[in-house]
Amino acid sequence: MKKLVAIVLCLCLALTMLTACGGANSSSQVGSTPTSAGSGQTKPLRWAIKASEAGRQEIQNLIDLAAENGIQVETVVLPDPAAGEADKLLISLMGGESFDLFMTAYANAIPYYNAGVLEPLDSYAEQAGYDVEKTFGQYPARFDDQLYGMPAFVDTAVTLYNKALFDKAGIPYPTAENWTWEEFIRVGKQLTNEAEGIYGAFNPLWAHYNYMYAMQKGAEHYKADGTSNYDDPLFKEALKFYYDLGNVEHVNPEYLVQKSKQMPLDYFTSGNIGMSVAGGWTTVWLTDTEKYPRDWKAGMLPMPYPEGEKPSTSVVVSNFYVPATSEQKELAFQCAALFAENMYLMGGGRVPARVDLTDEEINSYIESSLAPSLANDGITVEEIRAAWFNPEIRPFDEKVVGAAAADINKAFMDEGGLYAIGEQDLDTTMANIKARADKAIQDTAEQ
Repeated sequence: MKKLVAIVLCLCLALTMLTACGGANSSSQVGSTPTSAGSGQTKPLRWAIKASEAGRQEIQNLIDLAAENGIQVETVVLPDPAAGEADKLLISLMGGESFDLFMTAYANAIPYYNAGVLEPLDSYAEQAGYDVEKTFGQYPARFDDQLYGMPAFVDTAVTLYNKALFDKAGIPYPTAENWTWEEFIRVGKQLTNEAEGIYGAFNPLWAHYNYMYAMQKGAEHYKADGTSNYDDPLFKEALKFYYDLGNVEHVNPEYLVQKSKQMPLDYFTSGNIGMSVAGGWTTVWLTDTEKYPRDWKAGMLPMPYPEGEKPSTSVVVSNFYVPATSEQKELAFQCAALFAENMYLMGGGRVPARVDLTDEEINSYIESSLAPSLANDGITVEEIRAAWFNPEIRPFDEKVVGAAAADINKAFMDEGGLYAIGEQDLDTTMANIKARADKAIQDTAEQ
């Protein structure tokens, strides 16, 4: 059935997506060291990367690492998937074009799995005697209990805060200990001065904020029968919690304020926001001073958690995948494992997905690779470790992972927005989300 769906979708979109197949709009980059004679490799592995990744030094460093290990790799640059548009890499794979590697977040790989264009990797790991769980713990991408992805890095959520606004309000800088949402709100209220356009926090209108609080309290998106679990009271509590940050607590800009002022996702960098809770990738706002010039210092904390619960944080794990169209699958697996183990060392400031690193190795990495780029803000090794390397903090998937994930997120955004502006009450909102999610799940199952 998956193959049938892939063929039908490919035929429907082929006329408008020809540029994705055949590489007419692609560019390539080949490792600088030739493949060793003993590898038996006859042509470079084709690594499909997004246009936004092209030119990054860590990509070239990985290519060079592969070459040092006797594997020749070339990159093929494809346009980034845009919301509401077809994924050109997915269409290329469905059309039969051969690629050997690509990297994406776990939730983003679901359409690839559903289309039948991912290669299961268990047999290759077994053949190589590779202990995936020992190296990466729970992070490898699995679908239906089969291994499909080798985890490259973990994007762990953090709280960034503006030290200048804390100083102006006479508030001590918060610490990682007992950093709860209740404390976040208490501090955020003191920072907020709407007359001056200053808000205690800014959490953009992203879908996962609608259910984040429920996940931190242990909720699940799906029931045992496969239907959605959005009649669980925790999701009702979570939705109210998020929109109350703006409408009731006035810590966050209200929904309509964000919409009317078209506040961008990096609005924290304006200097008018006290705190921002988002993925660790947002630390680029601190390190890229050319794009984000500022005259104030920032701090970093873990993600807040509900009072009375154990500390937890949302994560997005990016994995390397081997497409089913690969003509060198065994070598592609070896390369994926090599890249996954070493990507955090390639200069991108990544949080490794490896669970086998010693404390000494972690401390060395923080001190040599992470701390220097954040030193100008006075962010210490201890603060980085508390935010990103604390084993006592429970990780949970930031995004919905499972059937009809994209439709579920859209339901939360649509219905949650109506609740935020007072167009419908909370019970109606949750009932609509539940109904839309169940229909989407059923439709997906019938495909």
